Amino acid sequence: MDKAEGSYSSEFFERYGRAEESNVKLHFALVLVSGVAVVLLIALVVLAVRPKAIYYIPGAVSTGISSPNEVPKASVESFATSWLMNWTNFAPETIVSIYERSVIYMAPGLLAKTRTQLGSEIDKVKTDRLSSIYTLSAQPTVETMKSGAFEVVFEGQRGVYMGKEQMDVNRVRYSIAVDRVPPTTINPYGLVISDIKKEQIE
Repeated sequence: MDKAEGSYSSEFFERYGRAEESNVKLHFALVLVSGVAVVLLIALVVLAVRPKAIYYIPGAVSTGISSPNEVPKASVESFATSWLMNWTNFAPETIVSIYERSVIYMAPGLLAKTRTQLGSEIDKVKTDRLSSIYTLSAQPTVETMKSGAFEVVFEGQRGVYMGKEQMDVNRVRYSIAVDRVPPTTINPYGLVISDIKKEQIE
């Protein structure tokens, strides 16, 4: 009888020990799963609150497929139009800031040719109180040249004023050469103005 009771008691404590061990393992697993769930919840909250980056293509007006190293003509037109409107519309109070913005997007060769003239032109505009207004009269045309560069042609009317007095109004055509360059922080477009030609339209 004593042997039977001792065997039963030993078996009971053995089962109790295994049950306690299982409970410890289950408790540890529960704590681990709860910790992972909390971390994932925090990560989801951070992702939901953080502002999302927006990427866009300047001048894009419709959806489509973009191939590597391909620059849509609409983007070239938008870039050249923005540059020309800035370059040709100025007043004595804005001439310095306008030229400073324009030279950022000029190729080194064109900048070297025009830099010597900029100082004297700025002085003349300020001294004589000259203003220029250029408006487009037709949609610009964009052609791809053999070199891979682009030629953008603009036609419009340019008025020159001294103070409030209108001095001259002419129809003017601008032909602008646009080259591709690696995009930078200063020039994210990856485009530069490499040449500009002006002619009066009869």
